Amino acid sequence: HIDVTGDSDTTGPIVYLLKLLMRQYGTDCLQRVSKDHQWVVPQILRQGQEEKQIRDPFVLHGQLYTELREVITQAAIGKHFELLFKASEDLIPRQAPLLLLALYERVTMRHCSTLPSKQLLPYILGELVRFIAECKFLSKKLKLMGKALLANEQGGPLAPLKVTPEQPSLHQTLGAVVVHAAAVLQFMHKVTVLQPFTSMLNNPTTLAKAYLPTMPEDSLPEVQRAIAVGMGGAFYSCPRGHPYLVTECGKPVVEYTCNVCGSRIGGVNHRLHHDNRAARQTDETQTGHCLGQPQGRSSVPAPERSLSPAACCILRALMHSALLWASCNNQAATEGLLKLVKPRLRSAQLPEFFWCHLEKDLQLLGLATGKSVDEAAIILHLVIRGILTQEPPGADTVVSSLRARNTRQEWERIFKQVYIQPVLERVEKNVTKALDCIVNDDSQGQDQLFCLVYEKVRVTESD
Repeated sequence: HIDVTGDSDTTGPIVYLLKLLMRQYGTDCLQRVSKDHQWVVPQILRQGQEEKQIRDPFVLHGQLYTELREVITQAAIGKHFELLFKASEDLIPRQAPLLLLALYERVTMRHCSTLPSKQLLPYILGELVRFIAECKFLSKKLKLMGKALLANEQGGPLAPLKVTPEQPSLHQTLGAVVVHAAAVLQFMHKVTVLQPFTSMLNNPTTLAKAYLPTMPEDSLPEVQRAIAVGMGGAFYSCPRGHPYLVTECGKPVVEYTCNVCGSRIGGVNHRLHHDNRAARQTDETQTGHCLGQPQGRSSVPAPERSLSPAACCILRALMHSALLWASCNNQAATEGLLKLVKPRLRSAQLPEFFWCHLEKDLQLLGLATGKSVDEAAIILHLVIRGILTQEPPGADTVVSSLRARNTRQEWERIFKQVYIQPVLERVEKNVTKALDCIVNDDSQGQDQLFCLVYEKVRVTESD
C-alpha cells in the first residue's frame, strides 16, 4: 500500500513511476500526468509547476554556445548590448548557427511563459533586430531566420512551431529539432554531400526528378530476375496484383490461393487461371517524396537499402525538418515542394504534412533504438551537431546527385558512415553523456521533473 496523500514519504515509488513514464512515453506524457494528478509530483517540486520549464538541448554544442547564450540573456534584459556586438566580432562563419540557437533558446522560448517579466521590451527587441541585420558573418538566409526567431514567426502558418504557453512538450521537442536542423543546414551551402538538404531548403524544384534519400524503391523486377536465374520459372500476379512464382518450366499445373489476399492463383494443364496475369517487369520506383500520407505509414521501423531502421528514421527526420522549414519560411519554394510531394497537396497543406511525417519519424526512431521520444530527439541533436562540427566530404569525393537509384544508394551509404554511424555505434554511451550535459546545465528555468527523473535533483525523506 502506498500513501499518495503527501502525508508520508512516497518519493521512492513515485520517482520510480515517473522514470517508467518518461522512459516509455516521454516528457509530454509525464507533464500531462503531473498536471492532472498532482500527487505524482514530489512535494519538493510542487511549487512553481504552473510556470513552464525548459530544457536546452543545444548545450551539446559546448562552452562557446553557453557563452553566447549568456550574452544574449544579458541583452534580453537590457544589459551589456556592447558585449553582444563584441562577442559576434570574434565568431567565424561556422559558428553562426550557434548564435541563432542561443537566440531561439533565450528570446523565442520566452513566449512559453505567462509572466510579464519574461516578455521583451520593445526597445530591446528592436536592438536585437538591428544586431541581426548588422551581423557581417550571417548570410542572408540566416539573417532571415534570425528575424523570424525574434518575432516567434519561425512556424509561419503552422501553429505547432509557434512557441506559446500552451505548447505541448512534444511540440517543443520537435520545434527544437527543426530549428537546430534548419540553422545548421542553412549554413552548409557549399557543394558537398549535404547539398540535397540545401536544395530542400532553398530550391526544391531541382529535386522534383531526384530519388530522395530513404524513399522506398521498387525492387520486384530485380528480385524476379535473381530468383528466375537461380530457380528457373516465371512470375505471375493474382487478380489483386500480388506476385508469385511458378518454378521449373514456368507453366502452372496446380491451383492455389494467394497467401496475401486469398485469390485463386496458378492454373491447370499449363493454362494460367483466366484472371491472373504475367507479373510486370518494369521498374516503378518513384522520384520525389513518395511516402504518402503520414497516417498511412507503417508503425514498425523498417530498413531501406543499406540503412538500418534507426539510420532510416534519422535521415527521414532531417529531410522532413528541412522540407518543413522551407514550407513555413520560404514562399518561393512552395511550387517546388508541390512538385516534389506525392500525393498531390495544396500549398496550405504542406507544413502540416511535413510536421506529421516528422512526428512519425521521431516515434519510429524511439522504437528502433528502444528509447523514449525525448531520447530519440537527443539522438537527432547529436547527429545535427556532428554535421556542423565535422568537415563534410567534398564534391570531388562524394556523390551529391540523386538522379539515379544507384547514386542515391551511394549517397545514403556515405551520409550514414560520416554522420549517423558515429552516434549509433555507441548510442547508449552517447545518449547518457548528452543527458548528463542537459540535466547539469545550470541555465535559468531548468525542467525540474526532467532533472529528477535523470537524478540531478535528489529527493530525500526530509523533503
